[in-house]
Amino acid sequence: MVGMHWQRWLHLLVVVHAASAQRAEPTACHEDVCHCDSFTRLICHCNEHVKEMTLRPEGSYRVPETATAIIIENCERVIFLTETARNLLLLRSVQLRNNSNVIISERALTWSPFSIDNEMYPGLRIEISNSTVYEIAPHAIQGRVNDIVIRDSNILSLRPFAFSSLTGVKNIELTNNIFHNVEIQAFKKFTTSNFLLRGGTAKMLPSRFLSDVEVTDFFRIEGVTIDLLSSLTFLVTLPKRVLIENNIIDTLNADSFHITSRGPVTFRNNTVKTVGKGAFLGFTVDREIVASMGRQELLIDNNTMTTVTPTSLSYNHSTLTLRIDGLNLNLTCTCELAEAWREMLNAQGGIINCWYELEGHYMSIPTFIDSRCGALKQTFWIFVVVGIVLVVVIAGIVIFFIVRRENEKKKKLQIVMPDGKTYRETELHIVVERAELLTTNL
Repeated sequence: MVGMHWQRWLHLLVVVHAASAQRAEPTACHEDVCHCDSFTRLICHCNEHVKEMTLRPEGSYRVPETATAIIIENCERVIFLTETARNLLLLRSVQLRNNSNVIISERALTWSPFSIDNEMYPGLRIEISNSTVYEIAPHAIQGRVNDIVIRDSNILSLRPFAFSSLTGVKNIELTNNIFHNVEIQAFKKFTTSNFLLRGGTAKMLPSRFLSDVEVTDFFRIEGVTIDLLSSLTFLVTLPKRVLIENNIIDTLNADSFHITSRGPVTFRNNTVKTVGKGAFLGFTVDREIVASMGRQELLIDNNTMTTVTPTSLSYNHSTLTLRIDGLNLNLTCTCELAEAWREMLNAQGGIINCWYELEGHYMSIPTFIDSRCGALKQTFWIFVVVGIVLVVVIAGIVIFFIVRRENEKKKKLQIVMPDGKTYRETELHIVVERAELLTTNL
């Protein structure tokens, strides 16, 4: 018994000694450019002497277990190592500002210390602003996260499953960022109240950029310039409102938006160069909503499109109604173009315009048909063109004879004789006389 007691006491002493030794190790609070304030926030401001920060989960200069926030500013390089946040039970916020190169390693911000079944527990707020993000690795951000805000930043590499298996998410806001390389399924399998993609540019948003993401309130894409939206870019379910407005899209592929909503869908004030067939066919409405509230509205309002056909505007008739309040076809008005859209206009109605070059503005296709495309009207314009050509030809002939006559008049000569009389001659005779040298003999 005595031996067992001694073993227990010895084990306890070892644990206490190890804990005290761990506490004696310096933490990130002791970095030259860092401090921990009275709220136990780790705050680091890099300077000309210390330009890099590495956040690590253990060892010397680790992030302390008491940290409630991590705030890093003005660094040339910031690295979050794997498992950095896993044991930080008090952590509530990660803020990165004005950093030149940010790397978030795999599982670096995996944080789920509480039961995922209880949404009353708080989650993280992750905020990145005015920074260059070199890489967000696969599975870098997981677990309980309340808010993800990335603004005014360059995103060089967003890897698959970078944001995945999240719980308790309220808002995702991506504002005024430049996306260089985005891989498939960057946002994967979670629920959020709101998703906002606003401003900035993207070369390409790949298939399944958002994959199996449930948005319970508001899904919005606004003011973004995108070269290519691939098919199945947004696989989203259950938003109450879908708003896509003021974007410039070079190519909108078929079924880019695969969204099942619980309310209306608005596509407004967008400029799209190429619209694939069935580009709007992926919008649909949840069956329960259709059963209780009827079909919802797909509104296409004041958009400008260049390469587009009536089949590009195909939609799900069983769950949606289509209303076209403004569609400017960036094409010159012709009767052939009007004929191609005639069937859709007869069936659907709405306001569809083409570019009328003679007056330099958009004209509704029905108005153009009424004024230019009747059989008599087309024949009339043929006669007008032929008449103009004839007038030009006749005028040319008349001018030719007038000029010829004037030239003939100029060829006539006037001869003044010594007696003062003037003779007009129509011909000029030249007499050539030979003069011979006279010789005399002196």
